[in-house]
Amino acid sequence: MKATNALLLAVATFAAGIGIGFYVGRAYPANTYVREQTEATKTGIRWAEYKLWDAYSNGTHGVAKNPAKADKWLGQFVKDVYVVRFEPANGFHPQNAMDYLNDIRKHTPDARSDNDRIGVAGFFRTKKVGDKLVASFLSNEPDKLRAYIENNPDLKFVSVEPMTPQSFIEYEHSEQESL
Repeated sequence: MKATNALLLAVATFAAGIGIGFYVGRAYPANTYVREQTEATKTGIRWAEYKLWDAYSNGTHGVAKNPAKADKWLGQFVKDVYVVRFEPANGFHPQNAMDYLNDIRKHTPDARSDNDRIGVAGFFRTKKVGDKLVASFLSNEPDKLRAYIENNPDLKFVSVEPMTPQSFIEYEHSEQESL
């Protein structure tokens, strides 16, 4: 067993050293991944900016960590991204993220992420504050999301703020909480 683990570690170290990631069970050259994602950014796919930030920031897909490139792509990704915060209202007492999401789907089925950008609502998070669970989405359309929240009798709009690269990193790393 130890020999197998050592062999796997050696193969992974070798692959990372030559810029190969493992993608859906096959070797996937890091330069191919970067090229494909860069091309996608040119066609307006904002998620490709996120994927490039992740690759350069965390060394995913066999891409060597590069803080300068990570900063560039994160700066691109957070342009026009806002955090929209809200809390329960009128007797609604969500105990976890799914309680919120089920209520939102019931009242606002259009509050969702898009294929090419965050859209109306993406990156949902909850946080325990006192005895209630407050929530937030990231959005490229904060006014539309705010209107959805204000039209949902179970929710109370709290705030909308533009994201910065640092606030995005903190948000992305935050965990869902439950009561």
